[in-house]
Amino acid sequence: MYQFSRTNKKIIIFIIIVGFIFIFLDKIFIDNKKNFTIFSKEKKYSIIKNHNPCTVLYISIFYFTSISLGALFFLGIQNVSQSGWSVIIHPIMEEISSFIPYGGFMVIIILLLNTMDIVHIFHWMDSNLYNPISLKYDKIIANKKIFLNIPFFLIRSVIYVSVYSFFYLSIKSISRTLYISHSLNDYKKLYSRSIIFVIFFSIISIFMIWDWVMSLNPHWLSTLFSWYVLSSFIITGISTITIIAIYLSKKGYFPLFNNNHLHDLSKYLFSSSLLWTYLWFSQFLLYWYGNIPEEVIYFIKREKIYNFIHFWMLIPNFIIPFFGLISSKNKSNYRIVFSVSLVLLIGHYIDIYNLIAPDVNEGIKLCIFEVIGSLLIIGGFFIYILFSNLNKRKLNSSEGNPFFKESKNYKYPYM
Repeated sequence: MYQFSRTNKKIIIFIIIVGFIFIFLDKIFIDNKKNFTIFSKEKKYSIIKNHNPCTVLYISIFYFTSISLGALFFLGIQNVSQSGWSVIIHPIMEEISSFIPYGGFMVIIILLLNTMDIVHIFHWMDSNLYNPISLKYDKIIANKKIFLNIPFFLIRSVIYVSVYSFFYLSIKSISRTLYISHSLNDYKKLYSRSIIFVIFFSIISIFMIWDWVMSLNPHWLSTLFSWYVLSSFIITGISTITIIAIYLSKKGYFPLFNNNHLHDLSKYLFSSSLLWTYLWFSQFLLYWYGNIPEEVIYFIKREKIYNFIHFWMLIPNFIIPFFGLISSKNKSNYRIVFSVSLVLLIGHYIDIYNLIAPDVNEGIKLCIFEVIGSLLIIGGFFIYILFSNLNKRKLNSSEGNPFFKESKNYKYPYM
């Protein structure tokens, strides 16, 4: 059983404090009023050099919440498909999902601050945009008022967080009951609950991504966007599952985990990174080929602000995992898989940052102090919750699952 020592707790708390110091230093040493302008043939961009730290905090909150959602979705898929190999890893998946209620609550807080005009992340929440008399009147945004209005937006957001939190707590509760009862009826409850969750998640995650990410730029629309972001959820979730499983195994707390389980996790990492790349390429190719100004401006803007980062992202998110995990031998190498998982987490943070930051305040320049500070604060909180929950349960608590013995004795036939 994993022991979350006082020393480790103090280290994580220290990391969170350092994160606040980074945010504080950013406010002291960087002039908030400085900005600069980038010109292109299509548009002039006013780029804010520094900005409200709530923006990067929002990005970090969304990122770590997406990791938890990806882990819970992956767990749901394993339960629905009745996969035997992964059963021993279920407790880790459940505990990585434990950040969902906290992350969702923090997102709601930021949304409320935005509605009170304290934080300015969602441009469309400015009431002047809907007033035909105002100089700020925007006909496109005004035509979307049925969907993009503050009360309905907040109601939808509360529904997202409530539904995700309910399924997380429900699946975890049934799983713990199954550990004690070893009852087939309890397993059937877990199976049916997972089916309902996967269906609900597949639907409402689309709306959640529209609301929390794509609505930052209400003039732009992509039918592939939600699937693209959802693939990132899955990759970061599996990457975190892999990293935690390797860490606990090396520390001696997770003896049931072996090369065979690692090999299968690596296959999911490899295939999901290919899925993300396919969706990346599909979206970009369609927009490049269509060459419609209101669509391609999305990519042009990011190229001008972040120097073609949209293409550089392919290195950590596609090229490294592709060549790192294409070999079957590498898939069972702890160091390689751990390193690739870490690279994927970094690469997909860059991707999430690239999706959100350019559409806030007409684009924000990458500020290293705020990025590091927000990652240390939210990441520290995420890790503290994760290991606190792991400390409260046995890592073999999935032995009530009828597929536990299959998972315990699992051997990949081609190794």
